[in-house]
Amino acid sequence: MDTTTTPILSAAGDLAGEDETLKPILRAGIVPTRSLSGGRMHLPGATTLAPQRHDTTETAIAVISGHVAVLSGAAMQAFHPQAGDMIYIPATLPYAVVNLSNNASVLALVFRTDPGFDTDVHRMPELDHAAREKIPDLRRTHHKALLSRRSARARHP
Repeated sequence: MDTTTTPILSAAGDLAGEDETLKPILRAGIVPTRSLSGGRMHLPGATTLAPQRHDTTETAIAVISGHVAVLSGAAMQAFHPQAGDMIYIPATLPYAVVNLSNNASVLALVFRTDPGFDTDVHRMPELDHAAREKIPDLRRTHHKALLSRRSARARHP
């Protein structure tokens, strides 16, 4: 496990705080930025970035590799970006990022309109239950889809 990640165990997978999965790369104090920051997100297998929101910061997440779901809003509605996609998260929208794989990591780049990168992060523990309820079904569906694709390739060489 990467030293920047210390996941918090839960029955439906790990919930990790932002400071445990994100490593700022560009931020005030490092570069002369006035309104932009960026960092690397690494989610080990079976890990979820815990529900949070940003009061004034807009966020863009570019998925580099891995299988991910983004849960958003009070109902933690699932969206399934693919590697190569970029997700926009407006200020105040609650969200969580789920690694759908039990073993493989998710790697993404995160860009924010917060020059300090994490000055307005608000953890939302009141949404943990809603996120945890969705995670097992999301992972089951993902694993079934992977098995279906593998068996289809095996039948058609």
